[in-house]
Amino acid sequence: MGNARYNQGLSFISHMCCGGVVVDKLASDCRIVLIEVDKGRYPQWLLPKGHVELGEPYEDAARREVSEETGILESNLNILAYLGKIDYSFPPVPRHELHRKTVHFYLMQTSDTSLAISPTTKEEGISNAHWFPVEAAKEAVRYDGNREIIERAELILEQLLARQRSG
Repeated sequence: MGNARYNQGLSFISHMCCGGVVVDKLASDCRIVLIEVDKGRYPQWLLPKGHVELGEPYEDAARREVSEETGILESNLNILAYLGKIDYSFPPVPRHELHRKTVHFYLMQTSDTSLAISPTTKEEGISNAHWFPVEAAKEAVRYDGNREIIERAELILEQLLARQRSG
């Protein structure tokens, strides 16, 4: 019954987020942009993502968040496909809250390869954005969920390239 008492004081907070796997070209040798997050523990490379604003369509939220975190203009982010979602939980301080996060990811393409981190983005703990070859991006990302989303993006890219060749 100890868990029951503990659960009585535990509150759950849900977060809806969107992000993107952004490629620099539709080619087998494309690169993916990752952001480096450093919130005082140790830096980690992740896919760009962030919170959905009230009433905001998911695709718009994904473009906005990718733009805010990488400096790529929203108008230069072309959504190619929905990649699915990942769900995870984390207990921040104070420990009486459990945060549940759902992140919807989209495959995007841009020809704008210049990246910039704004002062506001730096305040949020994002220290860098960088283009990685796909295999290097899969090795660099901190979490398995990010790696799985990149792998889904690879499969969809292969399908898109096969259609281009046959069409």
